[in-house]
Amino acid sequence: MFDFVFNIMFSIVPIFIGVIFLVTILSIVSPKFRGKMMRRSVKATKYMLNDAKDDLAEIGSIAMNTKKKIITENEDVLKDIAKSEANINKEKIESVARVIKDSLNQKTIYCKYCGALIDEDSSFCKHCGKKL
Repeated sequence: MFDFVFNIMFSIVPIFIGVIFLVTILSIVSPKFRGKMMRRSVKATKYMLNDAKDDLAEIGSIAMNTKKKIITENEDVLKDIAKSEANINKEKIESVARVIKDSLNQKTIYCKYCGALIDEDSSFCKHCGKKL
């Protein structure tokens, strides 16, 4: 049995190597053969792209249906989350507005030399000592 398998392998492997060698030589030497091989490759690529487009379209529709289903099932939860985020943002905006309003009411300016915050009626900067 082992001799039979060995004889088959011994006869098939050289034939396979010879075919590969022949195809390699033909693709190097013959532009016509190279063109046929390229044409087959391009055709196979087109088929794969068409199949991929169909698969992507199917996946896209499944994803959209799943998204719609999740949104409709969790609509109340999503509304609650949106309301809480809106309240948080409202509080942040109110606190920033309060800080801006308070800073506008203060009678302070910035020193044009060092940038320090000083009283509006000062003649000299407290930090750098230059005359304003």
